[in-house]
This record gives sequence, structure tokens and C-alpha cells, in this order.
Amino acid sequence: MRESNNHSRSGRGVWTAVATVAVSALALTGRAASRRAAGVSDQSSSLGAGRSRRGGWRERRDAWRPEEDRLAAAMRADPVYHRYLPTIYPGFDVNSDDWWHKPRGEVPSLGAASADDERRDFDLPGLPPRRAGVPSTNDDRRPAHGRRHDNTNKNKKKNQFKVCLDNGAGSWDVAFAKGIENLFHPGVCFDTVEQNNCHANADVVIFNEHDFIWGGAHRNAARGGRIELPEKAHPSQVYLYFAHEAAGGFGAELRDKSFTSQFDYLSYVDKRRSAMWWPFGPSLRSLTDDFEWFRKRREARVPAVAWLASDCVAQPRVSILRSIADAFPVFSMGECLRNAPPPAGGLPRRGAVDPASHASFQRAMSDYMFYYAVENAGACAGYATEKVWMALSRGSVPLYFGTDDVYELLPDRDAIVDLREYDSVESLARKLHAIATDEREWAKAHAWRYRDPSTWPREFRTLLRTTSTDVKYGVCDVLMKGPRGYHKSRERPRQARCDDGVKVLGRTLGGIGGWGEVRGESGGALRAPTEHLHRRCGAATGACWSLSRPGEGGKGGKGGRG
Repeated sequence: MRESNNHSRSGRGVWTAVATVAVSALALTGRAASRRAAGVSDQSSSLGAGRSRRGGWRERRDAWRPEEDRLAAAMRADPVYHRYLPTIYPGFDVNSDDWWHKPRGEVPSLGAASADDERRDFDLPGLPPRRAGVPSTNDDRRPAHGRRHDNTNKNKKKNQFKVCLDNGAGSWDVAFAKGIENLFHPGVCFDTVEQNNCHANADVVIFNEHDFIWGGAHRNAARGGRIELPEKAHPSQVYLYFAHEAAGGFGAELRDKSFTSQFDYLSYVDKRRSAMWWPFGPSLRSLTDDFEWFRKRREARVPAVAWLASDCVAQPRVSILRSIADAFPVFSMGECLRNAPPPAGGLPRRGAVDPASHASFQRAMSDYMFYYAVENAGACAGYATEKVWMALSRGSVPLYFGTDDVYELLPDRDAIVDLREYDSVESLARKLHAIATDEREWAKAHAWRYRDPSTWPREFRTLLRTTSTDVKYGVCDVLMKGPRGYHKSRERPRQARCDDGVKVLGRTLGGIGGWGEVRGESGGALRAPTEHLHRRCGAATGACWSLSRPGEGGKGGKGGRG
């Protein structure tokens, strides 16, 4: 995902956790104390983008109409359980005596998981995780799953761990991962969260990939820079590793078993090869906040592909984009292959995912019908970053390709233009022209967002539940179930390489004759979008730009490469 060694990435994949709210935490009562204990802020406790802090629906002219957004309506109808989303941590109960991992002050677990343990069914269908470590009161005796429980030990917190952030929160790359900051604060089963020099007293130590790859953490110079973790302070201490880079790209350490076996559990984007799934993706809040941009009419958008990358690296996606620009208008507004001015207000700061910056970016990019959402690592198992999700959320049709498990997460296969399905740039250009000029084709790509969210594909709804839930729930679920529910890192298969044999627009990504490998394709400017467009004015709006007919050429600017 990283574009260069100066720590600027052209996109951090769909912000995993743009989620600032725990969906499951909404099962709590409305009490501020309960929300704080669960790691949910007062501001985000409603989980409903579109709800004000006073609890009323925002009424912004031409910007927010709940009756048109079926997701907003579903959230309003079921603000606690969100039953239209699948349960992701079935059977989780912070007050249970049956936790595999225990804080040192409590009774430790007993040996390895038995065959019976590994076959146990933790499923409680349709129920969100039980409330998180909040002492009950006489007025609040109903846990999140809606059944009463014994309050004999109501003032005693169970399963509360001392958590250590190795090298502190400042060592994390939080760009495009809004919501990960929930990991840095107490709540759920996190009793305390300490930073730096905290290994000795911790029950759980959490490490992050950015610190190892770009910060040089725990490198043994005497052994050629090999990464060696500090020895555990006690036998019951748990080591977790959070990673967001593609294993076949910058995250190559994920394919080194001598490295991954030093951790107990891995949190990563590839669900099949990690204990805790930590994907990029939209949240309920981001989808509803972006709906005003999503519903922007086709005629109001520039019929072109937008792209914003902070810097160029010699890789297949650059050659692919250059060829697309020869046949269809492309506005590249970042530092890589710039052929158009940046959006009004300048380029967004990398990782600026505060609400105002996010809205500014989505507003600017929604001016374009399409977005080039190809990953810098190519087709990698489970790897779909913020590029595709942010485009889908604002209604810019993504030009994309990935692995089959990524396609399973999409809300609709028609919502993207899959570059694998076209055998040439010319056939792709015809498809883009059809979407840009035919209302039926445009509606087909956007139909998913207007459907009842309970009918969205299950995997997409599972993604939404995950990204909209406080990340601590995932960690705590792993600690509760241990090897009964999650295989440890040393027992899991090695992470997969990225597939350079994928065919895109008639060529493989790598190999002889593949994208970026053909002589003369690694350099050169990007063709000016005005070669394919008529320009009537300079604003980024459909009123100012229209497509030239094939073979006609544009009439809005200088020819040649811009």
C-alpha cells in the first residue's frame, strides 16, 4: 500500500475502521457511563450518521433526506441491535467465567484446547456481543442480548486485562483507519492501556506493523536486521500483531513464519489467514454521511476517471492507467502523473479522516463519474483498501480488480467496473462511455444503495458490522475463545503472495509482455483529459464537460500529452 519510503501512501485502503462507533455497543443502555466503559464516545453513541447529539435527524436542505436513504431508515428503526447486520462475535460475553485467556490476577486457563473445546459452538444467532465490563445497577439489569442475568456480583468486573501498546500509540500509522484509536483506550475487556516500557506488567501486548516496517522496531543488527520480539514477561502473556499492508507487497514479513510464529494471534485483512479480521471498509456512519454525494445525478458529474496518488512507483497500475487515458478521459490530480489541477482547496492531507476532511475529499471526488481504485500491490488475497470503498460510498464507479475473496465483500458486482472482464482498453472505454451516457447503465451501477440493507449480500453486511464495531470487541473475543475459536499464528498457513498472473485488459500484471514490463511503457506523461472531452467552462461539473464521440477528439484544450 505504501507508495514510497517517505511514509506517504497513495491510499490506505478503505479505511478499515472509519468506524468510530461500536454497533454492538449500541446494545447498551443510553447511559454515558456505560458508553464510556465500552469505549464509545458520547458523540458517536447513536451510531447513526444523520443523528444529531440531541437525538434528532439532521434537516439540511438538499443534503439529507432520510426517507430516500433506506440504510438511514433501517438504522432509525433498529438503533440498538441492527438486526439487518449479521452477528460477528457470536457468544461473546465479557462477564463469562469461561474465558480461555485470563488476566494474571485471575485463574489461568488449563492447558491446550481439547477436541471438545475446538468443536464448541459459540453461536447465539442474531445477538450482538454482551455489554462490556460495566457493573450493573438496580436500574440497569438487562445485558445487551436482552436476557436478565444474576447480579450477585454486580459490582465486580471480570476479565479485565492490562494492555500494553508496544512503543506507544505514536508508532501506529492511523491514516485511513479512523476508529483504530479505540484500541488505545480502556473499555470492553481492556482495564488499562499503557504505552512504552510496559511489557513487564501487561497481560496483553499489542504490536503494529508500521513500527516494524518503517520504524525498525525490535531489529537485531547482529543477525542481519532480523525482527526478534522481547521475551514474554510471564507464560500467560498474550502477543497480538496488527497489520494492514499487503503480504505480497510491503507487508512481506507476514509471509515469514519465523516472524509470525513469535505472536499468538494476527489481526489482518485476510479473514482466512488471521485470527481477528481487521479489514478496510465503509462503516454505517460513513455510508450515511456520504449519501448526499452518492445520490448526485449523473448529469452533475464530469464523465471521466479521477485519480489521486501522492507519488509514483514503477508498478503495473501506472501503465494500466496510462493506457486507459489514451482511450478515455482521466483526471490525475495527485503528485503521480498529474495532468489536471488538484481539487479546490488543494490536495487532502494523507490520513486526514476527521469528518470535515473526509467530507471535503468525498465532495470533491464525487464530481467525477469514475475513480481509478486499483491497489498499488495488485491482486492480493483479502486486500481491498479505502480506494474502492470510498469511491463506492460517494457514488463514483470504481475501476477495480482484485481476488475472488475481495469480490465477495462487494455490495453488488455491477457496482464496479471489473478490469479483469475486458480484453482490451478499447472494450473498457466502450463500457465507460455507456455508463456515462446511458441512464440505465448508470442506475445499474448504483442500484445497490437504494435497496433494503437487509437484502445486501451477507459478506458486505458482515463487513459493515465489523468496521462499525469498536475494534476492542474483536480483541476481547479472541481472548475469550482462545484456540477453541481461533487458531494461533504458528498454526495458520503462511500469508499468500499477490497474484501477478491475473489478466487485466488482455495482459497479465507481471511476466513477459505484462503491464509495466513492455519496453517504453514505464515512463511518459499521462494524456490530457481534454483530448476526449468538450469543455464549456472550467468547473468540475457535468455542466462544463461532455464526452467527445469516439474518433472525434476533444475541443476543450491542447492536444498531445499534458
